Amino acid sequence: MDLLNGYNSSDSEPEESASKQADAPSAKFADRRYLNAAPTPSILASVKANNALDRIHANSTALALKNGGSSSNTNTNKGEMMLMNNPLKSQLLQPVQGPAILDPNGIQATKKKRGDESHIKANVVFDHTSFEEQRNAFQRSGQARAPDQHGSLVDRGTYGHTRRRRNEETGKFEMIPEAQFQAEVKAKRKAWENEPDSNENDQVQEVNRSKLTKRQRKEKELLQDSDDEINYGIWGPPTEEILDRQKDQMTDMERAGGIESSLPEAIIAERAALAERDRQRGIESEARENQDFDKLVERKMSHLLPPRLDGEEAKAIEPSTTFHASKDEEYNYKGESWIVPNTDFKEGADFGDVDHHKCYVPKKCVAKFTGHNKGVHRIRLFPRTGHLLLSAGLDGKCKVWSVAEKKVMRTYIGHSAGVRDVQFNNDGTKFLSCSFDRFIRLWNTETGAVEGTYTNRRVPYVVKFYPRDDSIFVAGCSDNKIVAYDSASGEIVQEYNHHLAPVNTITFVEDHGIKMITSSDDKKVLVWEWDIGVPIKYISDPTMHSMPVITLHPSLSFFAGQSLDNQIVVYQAKDRFAQQRKKRFSGHQVSGYACDIAISPDGQFICSGDGNGKLTVWEWKRSKILQKYKAHDKGPSVGCVWHPTLPSTLFTCGWDGVIKMWE
Repeated sequence: MDLLNGYNSSDSEPEESASKQADAPSAKFADRRYLNAAPTPSILASVKANNALDRIHANSTALALKNGGSSSNTNTNKGEMMLMNNPLKSQLLQPVQGPAILDPNGIQATKKKRGDESHIKANVVFDHTSFEEQRNAFQRSGQARAPDQHGSLVDRGTYGHTRRRRNEETGKFEMIPEAQFQAEVKAKRKAWENEPDSNENDQVQEVNRSKLTKRQRKEKELLQDSDDEINYGIWGPPTEEILDRQKDQMTDMERAGGIESSLPEAIIAERAALAERDRQRGIESEARENQDFDKLVERKMSHLLPPRLDGEEAKAIEPSTTFHASKDEEYNYKGESWIVPNTDFKEGADFGDVDHHKCYVPKKCVAKFTGHNKGVHRIRLFPRTGHLLLSAGLDGKCKVWSVAEKKVMRTYIGHSAGVRDVQFNNDGTKFLSCSFDRFIRLWNTETGAVEGTYTNRRVPYVVKFYPRDDSIFVAGCSDNKIVAYDSASGEIVQEYNHHLAPVNTITFVEDHGIKMITSSDDKKVLVWEWDIGVPIKYISDPTMHSMPVITLHPSLSFFAGQSLDNQIVVYQAKDRFAQQRKKRFSGHQVSGYACDIAISPDGQFICSGDGNGKLTVWEWKRSKILQKYKAHDKGPSVGCVWHPTLPSTLFTCGWDGVIKMWE
């Protein structure tokens, strides 16, 4: 019956209940500028409250005290509670969201009568997101929004005294008038949010904001937000308060410069000497570690590398040169040097169609160049004219030969180990040589003088001049890096470090050197933008093999790579750098050897040596073998080059120490 009476009383007074619900605070949408008060206490919290606070919760239909229920109920004792509905067990056992003991002594109710707003409010919607934002802002900047309708600021220094000011006459804290308080709040809000002073500025700012894109508005909010991690995060700069606190914690000794400032000069000098000794020991230890690392990296090439003893300093041998022709041949009757091409080669380069003249397959060997004591690893022709031939021997010597007279002109001695690669510059007046003795040398072709010696304590496998600037050259080394040197200063100006094994080839493509293609023993081909140390293209496939040689096609649209699975593969030299799977050249044995590739100036033929000393010529268009010769004995045929002006002239070299000319 008590329950029925409770229901009747609630049903008979619909207007009264409606008015009470209207008086209760309504829910609000989450707003970062406002922070609402604590949530509605749970049922268990209401049970623990006293009579005065239970009257505050009279709007709740979950529980009701005797005084808050129907007047006809006379059987309930004082302090007992009566259920006005049938709540779920989960509601009864839900965690307490408010304080467990709201106000046992009725102090808050007394404050409420006096008009103080610091009492606990019930049945108020709680926004957890806004609370966390304001709490974080208060911890970082010392300011947060108060949970009132005006959005007043709460400062760290005035927390708890927002509306109190000290009266200088009485010395007591007194409440300030509402108008003065709101004026202070408005001034602080403008200073904190940088708000404009007039409504017109608000409208202009809103119009400008509407013109921005969604992404620009998002970036602007992130930059101007008080929660910016750059300014207020744990990695942000220290605030003035932190700096002042650190300064206050410093001792007089620290302010004077530390304990060392009070020591005698002899002790200070002794400490400096010990620090310098430790620094020198560290440098020596690092040098030993680098030397051990060199041996570790190059252990696979130990049969090709010279021995390095512990404590041995890396020094290049004294260079020397010999001019083998007569003195009359050093200069012609015009006073021109011997490196200047004669009339036949010069006219062929200046007036002939060098890039697209008709070429033919050579038929027989017409000349042999002998003079190296060991094998010849690479041969290069003079740029454009091809009247001189440069050879790199495994005996540590470089030689320049005259193609017309078929004899050696000058020998360059400057390496203590075999020469791995040689390369002319753009006009042929200088050339580079790199050797297994870990040195790169820049030679003057005419005089034989050494103009520069460079080393990074690694074995250089390939060298190339930058096509747009002869003062810069790049080298692929045994430490998996490509390094760019400035020949004038001898310093490394750039490093390209993404390969996982020693670098074998460097090829410049696209408009004379805008991009660079490199290959390595890691079975990858990388494409780089010049002077940018990050590759823009990875060419890697599970079916790929290492390509120790890459040659650019005369059309500059393709490049051919000598794959160690006994075939030559072709890729695009621009755009997507895609592999041309229908164009493959096979029929030779090159596994384990870096046999060079040569392409005729008109692009019709491609030729390569192999590990058995043979020379194979294919047709570029149909990938068909046209000729196969036995070119060299006692080893592979590792080098070949096609003459740029003579239509059917080809040069090959091998480890038998002989250079052959084919026509």
